[in-house]
Amino acid sequence: MQDQKEEKKTEEKSTSIKLTAEQNKKLDFFITAPLRSADRLMKQLYNNDHFYETTTYAWVGEKDAKKLFLYGVCKEVIKSCIGLTNDKEFLQEVPNHKEKKPDRMEKIISGGITDAQTYRIRKMVELLGFLILFDRNTKRDEEYRVFLSAENLDLALARQEDFRELYEGRIISNTKHSIDDYAKRIQDDLKTLGVQELWFLHKDRLKNLKPSVFASKKKLFLAALLVASADERLALGISYGRGYSRTSQSVHPLLGSHDYGKDDNNTKHIISNFSYLSIICMHIMHLAYKLAGVDDPEGITKMMGENFEKSEASKNIAQFKKEFEVGDLVLTAWTDLAEIVEEHTSKYGYKAYKIKYLLRPPLPEFPEDWVESSNILARLMTKSWARSFLEKNTSMDKMPQEVKDIWPEVMKQSDEELMKSVMHFFVDMHKHGILIPMLTESGFLKKREEAVW
Repeated sequence: MQDQKEEKKTEEKSTSIKLTAEQNKKLDFFITAPLRSADRLMKQLYNNDHFYETTTYAWVGEKDAKKLFLYGVCKEVIKSCIGLTNDKEFLQEVPNHKEKKPDRMEKIISGGITDAQTYRIRKMVELLGFLILFDRNTKRDEEYRVFLSAENLDLALARQEDFRELYEGRIISNTKHSIDDYAKRIQDDLKTLGVQELWFLHKDRLKNLKPSVFASKKKLFLAALLVASADERLALGISYGRGYSRTSQSVHPLLGSHDYGKDDNNTKHIISNFSYLSIICMHIMHLAYKLAGVDDPEGITKMMGENFEKSEASKNIAQFKKEFEVGDLVLTAWTDLAEIVEEHTSKYGYKAYKIKYLLRPPLPEFPEDWVESSNILARLMTKSWARSFLEKNTSMDKMPQEVKDIWPEVMKQSDEELMKSVMHFFVDMHKHGILIPMLTESGFLKKREEAVW
């Protein structure tokens, strides 16, 4: 009986993930690269934590305010890296899906790890957005002092608001004094800067001393997205929904709209989150060094190359900027045939297209719908190709005589009319299940390139 138990334990252990030496090396790199970068900058800012820990309520010079801000940035990055270390340990408990189908508890373990990774990503995405905007917008060091004062003001306002709600309108005088003090510091610095507001502040709530005195998270994220480089934009997550609000869901209970058993909780996704979070942290540290006016020879430029801002990210971003024309015949990511009927380019440079489904709409009541350009797999035909397509793909030898007789007149039609004929041809092929196998066999779908007929 004991032998059977031991055998069962051995079998259970064998289903867990066993990282290879190469995988271990990669994960260790993703964990240690941003951690070491942050530690190097911290040591250049201050020798120890004493000044950082004792100046929260002090009136510091603007130079120290900037250093304190960047010291806090380093602290947050190191905390995330420590979290990655814990993730790696928990990863050993994740089931090996190649060997057996995960059971209920294994799915929950995977989901727990993914949750922890996701809200850590959410935190670092917010920090990256701040660093991008400080890099693009900040001209004077007093702005860092305003930020730190606003952060402390928000904390004091939240404490006061909590007490007021709990005790029917009563307030704590000491907290009120702190609120007034931080508000005055902010106003004095704004006066010194010669401005009435700064990009990260909510002017009305600051004036009325209502939390939060910061601009909304969404407004700041979208502002950062607008000025971010391709690599930074990819690290931010392309859009507010993908990079910010969707990751925020991990801190809320999901009961009916759950993540249970989703692909996002598999081992591959968990491991990919290591590299994603590491890259976010390295971008943060790259900007932190830049703002500090210090070189980091072991930073992201070494990790991704000197021209990292011209890396694969530009190609990935290009998926959201694909160019199509109204009237084009396209194949969607769900292998639906559709015609482009309208296009829109957002201020972020992303393109969306309104398409008309030509065979079976996903929902019959919506024969037309908007899709991102990234969800259009490829252009199959445009009106300028229609004539050439018919000439190259029509065999006169196999053509019935009655068609041969009218063929010269057919080819005299406009490109628009010929395009309609070609579209009917493609729809008919798709209806009979011929189109997708043909495109797959030719390698067209795999390559996801435009067809040249």
